[in-house]
Amino acid sequence: MYAYIAGEVVQKAAAYAVIDVGGVGYQIFTDTFSLNSIKTGEKAKLYTYLKVAEDDMTLYGFLTQEQKTMFEKLLSISGIGPKAAASVLSVMRVNDIAAAVISNDDKAFTNVPGIGKKTAQRLVLELKEKVDFEDAVGAGVDMAEFSQDAAAEAAAALAGLGYNRQEAVAAVAAVRGLGDTAEELVALALKRIG
Repeated sequence: MYAYIAGEVVQKAAAYAVIDVGGVGYQIFTDTFSLNSIKTGEKAKLYTYLKVAEDDMTLYGFLTQEQKTMFEKLLSISGIGPKAAASVLSVMRVNDIAAAVISNDDKAFTNVPGIGKKTAQRLVLELKEKVDFEDAVGAGVDMAEFSQDAAAEAAAALAGLGYNRQEAVAAVAAVRGLGDTAEELVALALKRIG
């Protein structure tokens, strides 16, 4: 219904901001990263998602379209509602979420309040189909140069060797055009990490 809302931030609280648009104040629940990026008295634009329930209509908003898209992907997971999805985005950035999924790091999600081990495992399992390597390395990367399956497998292998997931994903992204298989990508990435 609302793609985004732009206006003056008139109030900020722990989990939401109020944005005045033409004399109407919209209460928009958001993640910590987005909330910390906007300032009271200044203009802001939040990409919004409207949750409609039988007795409630709640707006959720995010600083970037990528955050909103990841929010919607999180909502598609059984047992994850808007509050839990916003909580995940408050603790993890979009590329951290994607990197955790690609490298099968369900422990990364257990740092999120309210997400236990079983929910974390379900997040990784069900997001596999919805998150791609480009989400982990960021927009603007030409992913046509190599197989995403090989890249994901290589990143997971590097994470298994003890590299943090962001470092693993970045190393594989840096050598993406130089190898076709996961094994080649791991070898090239290890040389790069050096």
